[in-house]
Amino acid sequence: MNKNYVFADAQQAQEWERLKAIQAEFDPITHRHLERLGVGPGWSCLEVGPGAGSIMQWLCEHVSASGRVVAVDIDPRFIIASNSPNLEVRCLDIAQTAVETDCFDLVHARFVLMHIRDRESALTNMVRALKPGGWLLLEEPDFATAMPAGGDTTKAKMVERVLEATRQLYVSMGVEPFLGRQLPSLLQDLNLQAVAAQAELSLAPGKSLRAKIWRMAVEHLKERLLETGIPTENDLDQFIRLTHEETAWMLDYATVATWGQKRY
Repeated sequence: MNKNYVFADAQQAQEWERLKAIQAEFDPITHRHLERLGVGPGWSCLEVGPGAGSIMQWLCEHVSASGRVVAVDIDPRFIIASNSPNLEVRCLDIAQTAVETDCFDLVHARFVLMHIRDRESALTNMVRALKPGGWLLLEEPDFATAMPAGGDTTKAKMVERVLEATRQLYVSMGVEPFLGRQLPSLLQDLNLQAVAAQAELSLAPGKSLRAKIWRMAVEHLKERLLETGIPTENDLDQFIRLTHEETAWMLDYATVATWGQKRY
């Protein structure tokens, strides 16, 4: 179990529900990036931190029988069982253990690198795994953009306290809440070519998938958020209530996708 992972101590059913909500919200964006890179039959792909496994399964279907998908996770208990013959799941810490060198056409990770303390080693192992000409695709959040969107001033200040407590809690746990903006420079430092990036912003109301993801996170982290000394228990209860209200809007964190190609 990854001690830096914010939700490592979550009950399996609750975390599986949260991961399914993340998949429903973010998979269409990830699919678009993978299609842009040309993932298709015969590709060999490495999925790092597959969560509940939806992107892993999408890759299996798109690389077809002539392709191969390897999924690695330090805690693979949330991966939904798959009988895909072109899939291999490994229990592996990418920061500590390298996989095959010069082997994969694609290495992909979403919302994983922010939780890894030794990001340099993890990135080095990901790049080594790529074939010359292969693509590294990373997707990470940047919490700087998260803020209330209008409405009652008192409620807005409450939301700001909860968001700031979340950012500070993450930093104290070794999580990087502002990693998204750093990705292009990180890929260039790794000597990848054709580096490009795209940021997605969401303005979402209560009762949305985004609101559900936030609600489940705050409910799980409630005691630790209180320990930051920023929000009160009433703040957190109000925040949770707002996630059920269609009239409560929030500008969410940016999701930054960055891709680069290993040189020949």
